[in-house]
Amino acid sequence: MPITVDLNLPNAIPKKSYLTLNSWKKGCITLIDKSLIPTDALIEAQNIFLTENGTPTVRPGTAYYGTAASASAIDGAAMYYTSAGVPHLVKVAGGTVYRSINDGATWTACTGATLTTNKKAYFVQDHGYLYITDKFDNIVRYDGTTVLQTYTALTTPSAPTLTPTGLASTGYNYSYKVSAVNAVGFTVASSASAVETTSVPRSAWSITGGNYETVAISAVTGATRYDLYISENATDFYYIDTVIPATTGAAATYVDDGSALVNSNVLAPVDNTTQGPKVQRLEQIGSRLWGVEDYDNPWRVWFSGSGTYAGYFSAAYDGGYIDLMNGSQFRPVRVVDYRDGKGTPYATVWCKSPDGKGCVWQITLDVVTIGDVSITVPNAFRLPGSRGTDAPESVVNVLNDYMFFNSQAFYNLGARANLLNLLSTDEFSANIRPSVKQVSQVYASGIASIYYDAKVYWSVPIGTSYNNTTMVYDTERKAWLPEAFTIGFERFFQYVDTNGTRRLLAWKTGDTKLTEISDAINGDYGAAFSTSLVTGLYPVSKNRFEFMRVEEGEVEFSQPKSTVNIELLGIERTQGYSSQNSETITSTLSDTGWSTVAWSTTAWSDTSTAVDTFSESSVKRYFRVQRELNAYQWRITTSSTDADYLLRTLQLNGRPTNSGKPRTWRLT
Repeated sequence: MPITVDLNLPNAIPKKSYLTLNSWKKGCITLIDKSLIPTDALIEAQNIFLTENGTPTVRPGTAYYGTAASASAIDGAAMYYTSAGVPHLVKVAGGTVYRSINDGATWTACTGATLTTNKKAYFVQDHGYLYITDKFDNIVRYDGTTVLQTYTALTTPSAPTLTPTGLASTGYNYSYKVSAVNAVGFTVASSASAVETTSVPRSAWSITGGNYETVAISAVTGATRYDLYISENATDFYYIDTVIPATTGAAATYVDDGSALVNSNVLAPVDNTTQGPKVQRLEQIGSRLWGVEDYDNPWRVWFSGSGTYAGYFSAAYDGGYIDLMNGSQFRPVRVVDYRDGKGTPYATVWCKSPDGKGCVWQITLDVVTIGDVSITVPNAFRLPGSRGTDAPESVVNVLNDYMFFNSQAFYNLGARANLLNLLSTDEFSANIRPSVKQVSQVYASGIASIYYDAKVYWSVPIGTSYNNTTMVYDTERKAWLPEAFTIGFERFFQYVDTNGTRRLLAWKTGDTKLTEISDAINGDYGAAFSTSLVTGLYPVSKNRFEFMRVEEGEVEFSQPKSTVNIELLGIERTQGYSSQNSETITSTLSDTGWSTVAWSTTAWSDTSTAVDTFSESSVKRYFRVQRELNAYQWRITTSSTDADYLLRTLQLNGRPTNSGKPRTWRLT
């Protein structure tokens, strides 16, 4: 009887295969199921950063920086830089402004102003002053001393009194109002003077003709000038001229001989701005300061004068404001220095709205000249299709673009190659959309951001009322790490200490001390944090139904420290998805040697110079597996304070099998 031969049996030993992972440059992707994720991406990267060409490593640690200025929680902090190049740390806590000139080692309380307790303070430095705003109090300025300057409102002037010369009481009616002006703004215009009825129109008045009106202005303490307004109907008062008193706050007189032109574009003010606007934030844009989130006027965007008049918000000093969509659902919450699609600079304003969409506006300042009087007129236009933000501190400048959080995603505002001379807002967080959806929409307004070391940090609230997780977007690799830090921060800022070292500082909600974030720090505030890196679940063959007899797992690390845990998971023939093996690597250090100097100059036994400590630049390890796998997955974890590593390679080796499919896979 002839022997039957199965022609499907292999006639040679299968060639050994190597399944290698050595780059994770796409970062973490939570949008795609772990069985479909690309081999250069991760499904979990908790407390992990990327370096080099996508090499994972343990993220920087955190530690308290300096001391507490008081027992009150921090409401704001920033760096002030003196004209001599000396850094100061300025902090607001419990309504008091503190400053430190020794990198936070000691603090001094500043006098001259007390802010509302527990209101978040914001800072901007311009022309030697650090402006401090919180939306509820008048603007405060820090000039490097411990005595603060507070913007204080002037009192409204009394109605001016008139003395006519050569003007008979018949025919033409005129009345005047006056507004007191200081370096910040102007008061509400006074009550109207008595109506002066004259026989000569104002256009025909002159000193030489003996026809003029003498206007007496009462003293207003602190006034540096007085603006006069005139009306022919005792209703509409228009600007005509300015009077400078002999000394600040003194009374003054003005002789109106009809030569000053009536500026019908400038009406007598109805708001007192001499204390400055009560805005949440001031931003330096060009040579002006701009402010949004006005406590009294939520749709208003303020701008100061330029140059030496920066910080002067009065129209008398080329400042002013514009109301964007007054009475609408859109309210401006952040203004920054940006440009249009052609590169023309504009003040760019993010607005919020109840539906979470918001919008973006851009504002230009045009100069209009009437006679010999020039006034600045703001013009605004809304970017079509733009998205705004409910989280003002999420808006961050990243090279040529601005990135920000919207209720639906993280967006990028910038020029696009296929949109000539236009700005576009586009989502760039699609890869982590499930992670973004976990951000609390109720408390998203507190999201904080900073661009630092080619990475964008976004501290966000996940299920809580405060920021408790920090997402990182790696701009060099265009990769997301949605759990880069399992702690959150209320705000970030950069500080250059007295030694010239650049530091990334922050603070957590409720903290009394600042926090430093640095690669030189192990753990979080002296305690260990856990890291977890998980790859996708990858098939061992292009045919997703085939198996491989995996012989060994191989790993390569660079400069590992402390203990690194390695786990191989996979779909095994009989047990299904399960852990296949787990091992640990303990770092090997060398701190011995003959000497650190040349043999020809120092004896080998000389210990006068300490020998450097080195960790291994390439640590290769392997472990036995000896199982049939259909798919595989790696998990790398650490849990000690000083743990660190650079992950170079994860690799399996084995041979394809021809054992067929497991019976448990069969449907019938």
